[in-house]
Amino acid sequence: MKHSNFFARLCLLALAMALVLPLAPALAEEDAGNAPENPAVILSANPTTGYTWAVEIADESVVSVTDDGLAPDSEELTGAGGMQRFDLVGKAQGYTTVTFVYARSWETEEEPVYRLVYDLSVDADLKVTVAATTFLTGGN
Repeated sequence: MKHSNFFARLCLLALAMALVLPLAPALAEEDAGNAPENPAVILSANPTTGYTWAVEIADESVVSVTDDGLAPDSEELTGAGGMQRFDLVGKAQGYTTVTFVYARSWETEEEPVYRLVYDLSVDADLKVTVAATTFLTGGN
């Protein structure tokens, strides 16, 4: 009885981790609490399921986003997910919104599973600062 209870809890924990991991976007390259010069957005992804992050930039004259690809969680597990990294680079002073959409590219009629919106400002030195972040789940 103890083993089945332990197994059930382990399964629930694994399910919770699978649901929470994509919700953990992070700005990388933080330096002692200071905003990085060109912040990076690192998101959990699993393209073997068909789901990937796509980028929508409201004003491409203010900022560019470079997709650095996927770093696998494990090189040994076929079908394992990984982390997809995007670099935010200032092009001109101003404000814009960058939206990351997690969906299957061929499911154009379906709502994305996740939508992550970054409000960005770029100063005169082309330093990108994240002013606000909004996370939405499918159907929002």
